[in-house]
Amino acid sequence: MLQPPLKNELTRILEDHALDEQLKEVIYREAGAAIQFHIEHEENYERIGNSRIAGYPDLPPSIEWPCDSDGEYYTFIAQINLGEMPFSPFKRLPEQGILYFFLGVDEPAYDIDHKIFYYNGDSSALKKTLPPTGKVEVCAEDRDFTSCAISFQPILTVPSESETADILLDEHEELYELLCEHSDTVWGQHQSFAGNTRRDAYLCRNGLEGLLFNWHKSESQIHKEVEQAMHRGSTEYAEHLRSEVLPQLQEYQTNREKHDKASEDWHVLLSVSSLDEVGMCWWDAGYLEFFMDKKDLQNLDFTRTYVNLATS
Repeated sequence: MLQPPLKNELTRILEDHALDEQLKEVIYREAGAAIQFHIEHEENYERIGNSRIAGYPDLPPSIEWPCDSDGEYYTFIAQINLGEMPFSPFKRLPEQGILYFFLGVDEPAYDIDHKIFYYNGDSSALKKTLPPTGKVEVCAEDRDFTSCAISFQPILTVPSESETADILLDEHEELYELLCEHSDTVWGQHQSFAGNTRRDAYLCRNGLEGLLFNWHKSESQIHKEVEQAMHRGSTEYAEHLRSEVLPQLQEYQTNREKHDKASEDWHVLLSVSSLDEVGMCWWDAGYLEFFMDKKDLQNLDFTRTYVNLATS
């Protein structure tokens, strides 16, 4: 349920647009809240534990700056002090503590290597932390970012992949942009042009990663692709299709309703656009999106998260 200030704002917005009453009722029912962040100024590190994008995090002793399997350290993307937000946009999201986001190599654009940490301990233990000495940063040549302090503002959202969003896009484009086209958010909407990334996240974290680009296919299509792969001499790929993709597809088709419903529990925890002020550009000015299962959030389990890069 929307809090009164946002509910009043939604009423004002809808009154400014010529909508039939039925569509208004649907929007009232589907509208939710997200928190959008805004660049304030270049970070000066005078405060410890404040929300910021890029630069250096303020870590407690219990969290080490993560490195990948090659020994290169991850890029620090953001620290979000949840206590600085005007309210929690989702009841399972803690109202206090700090979320830390780190990124590995952003290629390919799906299931990107990353780490998320949550800390809700003694703030006096936080310390500005430099990257590990003697190590290099992943993708260092593309990540010379400028650290910036950020602030937060509540916004209204309508699910971007919903039928309502489609109607707004076709008939009320300005309203669509107001309610559906958001980035740089905590618990906001994903970029729908990138496809159903909630399903992608679910598949990759629930033993069905072989279906990432195959969930929509029939068993006969997979068998045909096996034959084609064998004909090309791609025996390893043929075996992958036969022993991994095909059994996963059979499981998915048998329990399609269960899997599709479970995928709807995945949500964008943090989205970051290509921010000029920070010097960020994700591929061709795309969007970096950190996804999380609502059930994992309830358990404060940040080990099964998923990162996608939405790009045209």
